[in-house]
Amino acid sequence: MGKFYSKQAELPEYPHLTISNFPKNEGETITLEDGRSLGFKEYKFQHITQHPITITNDLNKEHIILLVPGLPGTRFFCHPQVLSSLEQQEQKIPNNTSTESLSSYTLNIKLYVLERPGIGLSTFAKRSFLDFTQDIKEFCDQKQIKNCSLIAYSAGGPYGLAAAYALGKSTNSNKPLITKAAIISSIAPYNAPNLTNKMPLKFKFAWWLTKHWTGLLSVIARMESNMAMKDPVKASREGNSDAPKSDIECLENMKGVEEMFIESSLEMYSRGQVETECYEYSLWGKDWGFQLNEIGGGVKCKVWHGEDDRGTTISMGKYIAVQVPGCEANFVEEKGHLLYFEIWNDVIDWLVI
Repeated sequence: MGKFYSKQAELPEYPHLTISNFPKNEGETITLEDGRSLGFKEYKFQHITQHPITITNDLNKEHIILLVPGLPGTRFFCHPQVLSSLEQQEQKIPNNTSTESLSSYTLNIKLYVLERPGIGLSTFAKRSFLDFTQDIKEFCDQKQIKNCSLIAYSAGGPYGLAAAYALGKSTNSNKPLITKAAIISSIAPYNAPNLTNKMPLKFKFAWWLTKHWTGLLSVIARMESNMAMKDPVKASREGNSDAPKSDIECLENMKGVEEMFIESSLEMYSRGQVETECYEYSLWGKDWGFQLNEIGGGVKCKVWHGEDDRGTTISMGKYIAVQVPGCEANFVEEKGHLLYFEIWNDVIDWLVI
């Protein structure tokens, strides 16, 4: 049954995560210029930094971050800490910090989780990675956002990199719309070297299908969506049974992570959006429409990637980091694809300071 079932008796059952409770209506939409809807959800939370904030304006302002999740990843995908109150957040407060000075470490964050076309509340359309940057710009225009930072995770990575390319250039001495982009466990362009190194055979086969036989990949995706709708918890755990040790520990020990993935899968599949998933897979095997080495002009990028990641391999993360000019990188030993959940505080620190 796999290592992930080693603690099966202690794992939660999530009785509320059944197909009968989906889809959900929570969240908001904006109407884009072409009449499509773009779904999103706004989260406000406080972040405790590891370094005191000395600029008064930074303490008083609300820092805006856009999040582009992976697959399945709807407006409900953020981070368990975001869903907790400040008192419940397991953020490490710096040593010797008094209650009086705590305010100098606390920042107000407004997080917008965006749904790509055909996901959640967003209207389906065959949009490229670059096309979606126009949706992001329209969203920011309607929300009167002049500058913000961005997190892109997993299958959301190409969309985040496209946004850094298209919206990360300064104009007329002004800051770019996207000032910083955190790229976490991202997919790399199909022609990057050694992409499938360390991938299990099933992932290597799926990656080959994205370029050579998307029809069969669609059939497999539909079978998986049917399993998820029938028994979402079982499907999720079986899908992760051969994950690296660090991912299994994250799913078993960090409250809310497993639930977040299952919730997004049910939200998508209850809306019949497996077709969106299939379409996005097809984009992975095509030219992205821009070159990573053309990203720049104001935006700062940083890559985080686990060295034990078996889905988006470490070769992908290293390729992105080398190609993007001036890109920072943090390659983490003995961590897998769920690194996102373990480095959340470090990512937010980097984005807002």
